[in-house]
Amino acid sequence: MTGIVRLLLAHDAARKLFARDGGWVTAGDVRSMAGGVLPRMRAIDGPVFLHAASASRFVAGLLAAAAARKTVALPAHAQPAYLDEIGCADAALITDESFDDAGDERDLAGAADDPLLMFYTSGSTGAPKQSPRNLSRLEAEVRSLDSLWGAEAAHVIATVSHQHIYGMLFRIVWPLLSGRTSDDFAATYWEDLEGRIAVATLISSPAHLTRLPPRADLFTPPPGLLFSSGQLLTPAAAQACIDAFGKPVTEVLGSTETGGIAWRQQTKPDAPWTPLPDVLVASGEGDELIVRSPHLQDDAPLPTGDIVSLNADGTFALRPRGDRVAKIDGKRVSLTRVEEALSALGEVEGVAALTLPDRRGALAAVVALTEAGAARLRTEGAFRLSRHLRAALAEALEPPERPKHWRFVEAIPTDSQGKRVLSGLRALFAETSPLDQLNLDVRVHTETEAEIAFTLPADLIFFEGHFPSRAILPGVAQAHLAVLIAQKLWGDWPSDANLARLKFRRVLFPDDAVMLTLKRDAGSGRVSFVYKFGEIDVSQGDIGGFKPRA
Repeated sequence: MTGIVRLLLAHDAARKLFARDGGWVTAGDVRSMAGGVLPRMRAIDGPVFLHAASASRFVAGLLAAAAARKTVALPAHAQPAYLDEIGCADAALITDESFDDAGDERDLAGAADDPLLMFYTSGSTGAPKQSPRNLSRLEAEVRSLDSLWGAEAAHVIATVSHQHIYGMLFRIVWPLLSGRTSDDFAATYWEDLEGRIAVATLISSPAHLTRLPPRADLFTPPPGLLFSSGQLLTPAAAQACIDAFGKPVTEVLGSTETGGIAWRQQTKPDAPWTPLPDVLVASGEGDELIVRSPHLQDDAPLPTGDIVSLNADGTFALRPRGDRVAKIDGKRVSLTRVEEALSALGEVEGVAALTLPDRRGALAAVVALTEAGAARLRTEGAFRLSRHLRAALAEALEPPERPKHWRFVEAIPTDSQGKRVLSGLRALFAETSPLDQLNLDVRVHTETEAEIAFTLPADLIFFEGHFPSRAILPGVAQAHLAVLIAQKLWGDWPSDANLARLKFRRVLFPDDAVMLTLKRDAGSGRVSFVYKFGEIDVSQGDIGGFKPRA
């Protein structure tokens, strides 16, 4: 029987395990909740899908699943579409609401020796990927953690979910095995930790540590230990944490498949990584990091995809990943190289480079801006800023290495563990109707006439590729927008549209505010359009092929 299951069954009922609402959830409470949910667990055909925000209920679910001898699947979240995707039926889902009944802890006897847990990772495509781990493997890992930091560890508070392996290891398995306590719920905001952070062990992530609040008093006195995992902290973010907490963050390198591999504290640039106890690292073909450790589900060496330089003292440095290479216009492009070049620019705080399959594999960048970059965005607009950044990359990158599509955000979107999810990044570039990008102000709307005011946004799809030096709205795009707006207002689409009497007197640029007048001939179905910029007639024409009114 694993250490956690044995301890949970052997602990005195009054043993405090989890802090909740100023009180405590005890070992007896956990056993009672486990006994209450056990009959439902036994009735489930196949794995149990466990998703609970409460750590105590989560542990009760693990204990009940061990007694029911069930595999425990751990969904990353509980959105219905996602649960459908991973094959979770309603009857198989155990949530916080499933623990209402108390049960007899004697029913927990005969629990499985080593429960199998099924984690879900996003994979390289964003689709959920199963990653099995036995509970005994997680327990072996936290013994390594305790050998390094056990003397300093204290009550655990966290800003991360235990549905992922990092949160489960650090805020559940480690404190339970070491006899420490932890919070029952993760904190959502830094302010939730006010007055409670001192001396505690804080389990956080880059998603929170790169968004520190301006109130430095929240972190005084600081936590005894501070951990981060899931994504590397930038040197600037690591230094900001030292300034805020008065001590460095301990970053843990690893993944769901590998468990913990190594740790570092960025007290200086390019701080090396030190392998965790009992973890053996080597470099294989192409300097790929290969790991062998008791944390792995399989004892065989595991290639990680990371590229490293090994040092004589056993530490190592990470280099750009070899698998982040894309084919752009026939040229192999390192996405990491693109990110590094952009990160060196004064306007860029953070960046994620990616390709867009829906746009013929085009190179794109999601950019979080510095204060200087945000000011430039406000004054110049998105199009001019993107052209400025492309020009600034010219000395370092070849044309295929410079992103074609751009999105500017306050922070690079990540999941609750601080990891960038490719599908989420690509969703920022999802194709939409051009009208979804316009804030149409319909000032006149009758059966035969309409006046619509709107401003042309810099990221309007029709600006892309017209032209490299300065974007303009092509005449055919102006006519197409007129058709789209006419359809929106009158509900018709031209069956065989033909254009006549076209005149273009002035080009239109991003951020131009225009007035579009549409007039419809109810008999013929012809629609005429006129664009104005201020008092200037920009363009006009007739569009035939709309359905005549009866």
